[in-house]
Amino acid sequence: MNQSRLALLIAVTFVSSPVFADDISNLKKELAQLRADYDGRITQLEQRLIRAEKIVQTNNTVVTKMIERPTPAKKTANNNSFNPAISMVLNGKFSDYRRDGEAYELDGFSLNSEGGLATEGFSLGESEITLSASIDQLLFGQSTIALHDNEGETEVEIEEAFIETLGLNNGLTVRAGRFFSPIGYLNEKHIHVWNFADAPLIYRGLFGNQLSTDGLKLSYLLPTNLFVELGGTLGNGDQYPGSGEHSGVGDWLIYARTGGDIGSSHNWQASVSHWQASPDDRAYSGGHDHDGSGGADPVLFNGNTDISNISLVYKWAPNGNFRQRNITLLGEYFYLSEDGQLNNSAESASYDGKQYGGFVEGIYQFKPQWRTGVRYDWLGSNLRASDNELLTDADLDFSGFHPQRYSLMLEWLPSEFSRVRAQINHDKSSRNDDTQLFLQYTVSIGAHDAHSF
Repeated sequence: MNQSRLALLIAVTFVSSPVFADDISNLKKELAQLRADYDGRITQLEQRLIRAEKIVQTNNTVVTKMIERPTPAKKTANNNSFNPAISMVLNGKFSDYRRDGEAYELDGFSLNSEGGLATEGFSLGESEITLSASIDQLLFGQSTIALHDNEGETEVEIEEAFIETLGLNNGLTVRAGRFFSPIGYLNEKHIHVWNFADAPLIYRGLFGNQLSTDGLKLSYLLPTNLFVELGGTLGNGDQYPGSGEHSGVGDWLIYARTGGDIGSSHNWQASVSHWQASPDDRAYSGGHDHDGSGGADPVLFNGNTDISNISLVYKWAPNGNFRQRNITLLGEYFYLSEDGQLNNSAESASYDGKQYGGFVEGIYQFKPQWRTGVRYDWLGSNLRASDNELLTDADLDFSGFHPQRYSLMLEWLPSEFSRVRAQINHDKSSRNDDTQLFLQYTVSIGAHDAHSF
């Protein structure tokens, strides 16, 4: 019986051996195919990983270089292609001063018409209407119309109106029209983006709040990992403190910016710039009746004006998340040098003027909907003329008093489209101290572009 079973087992083994051999052969082929597929997939994944790393490196370089460049939402298909994007910013304000706002002075500086204090009580502030769109594959256009109060009257002006090239090679961009001059950090930004309800004292004294240019701007972004931008402008010289009639180029500016990231939570940017003009009969806001006509006799300046600026910005947000908490530190310094002639209908005098100053401000967003900030302004001047009476007539104080100001603000941000702000200033713009209170709302309606760094 046992022998029969053994024989049967041997018979079955020999009969089934070809089947097992075929199965093993098939398994070996399948394993070889799987290994080939596996090796191919590994190779593809490695290639994709290399490409992804290159893309990330490129994007990081682009992000770094785009620190000071607006998010180009206005230039993409998501912006209805060539249909104009229309937006409005409403920026109402309530202002209260302990002293007479109309008697405001900034010692050492002669204020331009828009350099004074805002209208006391309720006012429109400065509201804007902006239209922007891609014109074609080569050009982009934008225009901003501003409505604001000036000496109790509502004025309408074209704040910006320019065209700008798209997609030029080698990091080159050309802009033509009216635009805010790229001097310093804050000047290029619209007022509703500022961290405080009023301009820094040095902006108020030198530019009457902001310096704009009618002309041409050229900028070049260097092909480096570190953000580096070089540029310049040519203008007609009609804007204060240029002013006057010019046939051709009346002012020019050169600037350089650099910046980058420090880890994932820190960003910085630094810039230097220099602006120059040759004012022709630039009128100062002061003036006295010398000829008995009953009207003010303006003091005029003819000569050369040079303004240099240095600015530094630092921003912090945990892991780059600005929605929850963030800190911004900003500082700017300006130095103006002028030499030429002061004159009115009665007399003239040689003039050599130095005006300088700056500000530092710190902003802390401690919750997604709440921000607070402090600001300190300081100014100085050294003004000399062969006839000091003309300095007095031009409202240029030459006694050596140095204005200062301390500001504190608190903001509530219901959303990214709205803001309510309270601000208080202890103002020492002249020997008569002043306490100033501002309540302000700012709302954005429509397709408003993202703001730059």
